[in-house]
Amino acid sequence: MSPEALAAHRRESVRKLMAEREAAAQQRLERALGHSGIPARFRDKSFEHFEAATPAQQHVLRTCQAFSTRMADSAGQGDSLLLIGGPGTGKTHLASAILAKTIRAGRTGCFFSVAAALRLVRETYSPNASRSESAALDLLTEPDLLVLDEVGVTIGHEDKRQAMLFEILDMRYTAVRSTILIGNLTIAEMRAYLGERMMDRLSDGHSAILAFDWPSYRSAHRGAAAGADQAR
Repeated sequence: MSPEALAAHRRESVRKLMAEREAAAQQRLERALGHSGIPARFRDKSFEHFEAATPAQQHVLRTCQAFSTRMADSAGQGDSLLLIGGPGTGKTHLASAILAKTIRAGRTGCFFSVAAALRLVRETYSPNASRSESAALDLLTEPDLLVLDEVGVTIGHEDKRQAMLFEILDMRYTAVRSTILIGNLTIAEMRAYLGERMMDRLSDGHSAILAFDWPSYRSAHRGAAAGADQAR
């Protein structure tokens, strides 16, 4: 084989190796995203897909993008986001976009409803439990970013629920882990649900409370579609 042919062969081998490594990395990323718990409907949502027509929506988008950048650069440094407001206003969309970008940056993260997170811990109390309580708590406290959806939904005994949720959030705060809470609540309702002490901790550092106080996107889109049908 001539020197030129040998060099070309080596270049092609390197190209194939790099392509295989990129494919393997993509597969690992897809597995990580699939195992993150992001709802399937929101798994492909990005910041670019978020409709930010008003100043309030633009502020929310910028704040979420800045939070996402901190997560990618330094695992968030324990900052938190509270996304509150009515259903259909884009809260889960933006939380999912942040979590997906965090995972793509090589960080760890997971998405749970509050009900699922508390059930994960409660199931360890069974004599036939497959994991210990500490192992369940590790699943919720070790990831760089935890997204908890449906904050404010009543689950079981109020005092026990609040104590268990407080323990999870407190462990994450102590470990300097970042958390996103999503709820169809007002700020006052969120404060009553979590308590003053936890709200104070979740407001530390570069944390933010974002109010999604505009009409539902889904309702607006349904109305526009209905209007288009009537115009035909």
